[in-house]
Amino acid sequence: MNPAALELVALPVRALRRGAVWWAIGLAAMIALTMAFWPAFKGSRVIQQGLDMVPPALVQAFGLQDFLSPEGYLRGNLYAILVPLLLVLAAVSAVGSQTAGEEAAGRLELYLAQPVDRRWFFLGRGIAVAVAVSVISVAVLVAQVASNAIVDVRVDLGRLASTVVLSGLLALLHAALGFAVAGFRARPPLVLATGTVVAIAGYLVAALFPLSDVLAPWRHLSPWDWALGGDPLLHAAEPWRYAALVVPTVGLVVLGMRAFGRRDVAAA
Repeated sequence: MNPAALELVALPVRALRRGAVWWAIGLAAMIALTMAFWPAFKGSRVIQQGLDMVPPALVQAFGLQDFLSPEGYLRGNLYAILVPLLLVLAAVSAVGSQTAGEEAAGRLELYLAQPVDRRWFFLGRGIAVAVAVSVISVAVLVAQVASNAIVDVRVDLGRLASTVVLSGLLALLHAALGFAVAGFRARPPLVLATGTVVAIAGYLVAALFPLSDVLAPWRHLSPWDWALGGDPLLHAAEPWRYAALVVPTVGLVVLGMRAFGRRDVAAA
C-alpha cells in the first residue's frame, strides 16, 4: 500500500484516537466494577430464589439463565446487551463523525480537492472506524480477562474471546449501515439514528420474539441472534455466525462507497 493510501486511513484514525481511548477506558471500568460484585452474587440463595420466581421465558429473554454461574453472570450483566450495545454506539458515532459529520461541517472539500479517488477516500474513513472498534474490543477482552483473574472467575478464554469478537462484528455491522446512509446523505443525526434504532430494534426482536409462538421463528432476522443467539460464552460459535455479520457489513460498505462516489459533496 502506497503512502498516500495509508494516509487516507491514518488521518481519520488519528481523529478517532482520543474517542477510542475514552470508550476503552469507560468499558474497562464498567467491566471491572461489574466483576467486583461477583463474590457477593456467587452462590447467593436469595438471588436464586428471586430468579426462580421470574417466568422462564423472561429469564431467557434477558439472558439471566444460570445467572449465578460465571458464564451466566457475564452474560446477564455484560454480554447479553450492555457491552454489545455500547460497542454499537461507539461504532455508529465514530462513523457519523468521520463521514456525514465532517461533510456537513465542510471539512471534506480540502481533502477531496487532492488527486484521490473519492470512493477510496470514503473507504479510508470506514477502515479507521473498524480500527477504532477493534482497539476498544481488545480493551474489553483485556479488562475482562484481568477482572476474571482478580475475582477468580473461570471461563473458557476462547469462548470469551469469541463473544467479544462477535460483539465487535455486530457493532461494525450497524456502523456499516450508518456508513451506507452517509454515502447517500450528509446528515449526521440520520446516520446516528439509523444505526442506533436498528440496533435497539434488533435486540428487541431477538429478546422478545421468542416469547411468542407466532413471532419466535422471526427472531432469526435479527443480527443480535446471528451474533449471540448461540450463547457463545457456553458453546463454541459456529463459523456461519461470523460470516452472517461480515458479509452484509462488506456489502453495506461497498454500497456507501458507490453512493458517495456518485453524488455531489455538501459545501460548507
